[in-house]
Amino acid sequence: MDKQTQDLIDAGNDILKSVTSAIDRNDYSTLAADISRTLKTVSIEKRTTYASRNYRQPARTTYTTRGNAAPQVRKVTYPFLQKRISKYNGVGEIIFGGSVGLTIALPIFAGMVASNLIPGMIISGGLLAACAFLTFRGIGKLKLAKKLYLYGNVLKDAEYFKISDLAKVTLKTDEEVLKDIKALIKKGYVPRAKLDSSETTCMITDNAYQMYLGAEQDRLAREKREEKQQEVTRSKALTKEQSILAEGEDYVKFVREINDIIPDTDEMSDKLYRLENIMNRIFAQVEKDPDSADELHKLMNYYLPTTRKLLTAYVELDKQPDVGENIVKTKKEIDSAMDTINEAFENLLDSLFQDMAWDISSDISVMKSMMAQDGLTTEGQGVAAQMQMKP
Repeated sequence: MDKQTQDLIDAGNDILKSVTSAIDRNDYSTLAADISRTLKTVSIEKRTTYASRNYRQPARTTYTTRGNAAPQVRKVTYPFLQKRISKYNGVGEIIFGGSVGLTIALPIFAGMVASNLIPGMIISGGLLAACAFLTFRGIGKLKLAKKLYLYGNVLKDAEYFKISDLAKVTLKTDEEVLKDIKALIKKGYVPRAKLDSSETTCMITDNAYQMYLGAEQDRLAREKREEKQQEVTRSKALTKEQSILAEGEDYVKFVREINDIIPDTDEMSDKLYRLENIMNRIFAQVEKDPDSADELHKLMNYYLPTTRKLLTAYVELDKQPDVGENIVKTKKEIDSAMDTINEAFENLLDSLFQDMAWDISSDISVMKSMMAQDGLTTEGQGVAAQMQMKP
């Protein structure tokens, strides 16, 4: 029996003597102070000092020889087990709390209850609660020490590990292992260990943690660069869209001004109203769907400038006092060209809704198929009837 266990037993006997004396004298005024003084004399050894040369734990063994001298054994501890923690950590508290609680505190408490002695019940009940607390704390320490060695024997020389990998080897869930590692770190059993920001990886040594910090800084810098590049790309796309819409508004304004000059009785006026309406619808769609701005690029760079040139020429020809054959012919050609331009713009507007049309058509097709399979349509009911008629 080691000295610590013997001290615990002696303390239990002293407490028993104090309680017996208080009962015999029917004086409990100093019992609490006597018990507290006895407990203070007991030192529960906390085996949490750092590993020394005499630390007996799983380790690699290396041998060195000098000439004919006997080999010298040098213990090298694993990183996860670098701190000296007894495999039986908490056993002393379990023995003391259990023995004092069962052999002293519980019988005394029962006697106080039977005698209806309230002061004694309070004191002995407090002692019983303290013993229970000490016992359960010792059980917790013992379980945690077992987990320390379980994980340490698996990790061995590893300086870092993934929670999921350790969970697979120990046949536990990720949540269980993470909870255990956090408890070990909190209790100081693995003093250098640190979890990453996502709590998926644990670094055991300072070297591993410094490497993690470097990798984390690189990752953050890379993400910042990528985010900045995305912002630049979005800004360029937005600038392009805004530029196209602004230029489009100028064209619509120009068409409206030309239309104000041309008499309402002229057929060209109706064609310009039609053109203005189509252009407004095109630009509205581009504003809703910026990705369609590329399809508008050709229109902005060629068709609309050409249209501007033709309409300007039409107004100039219309102002001429003398209407010759060439003027009439040219105006008719421009008038015919406007029909072609309007048709081209309408086709462009229709193409902007092509993806939407395909999506709607696909949704309708899928819906019809599902209704037919469920026998909710005439076609589906016919198929279901044929299947029922088959022997």
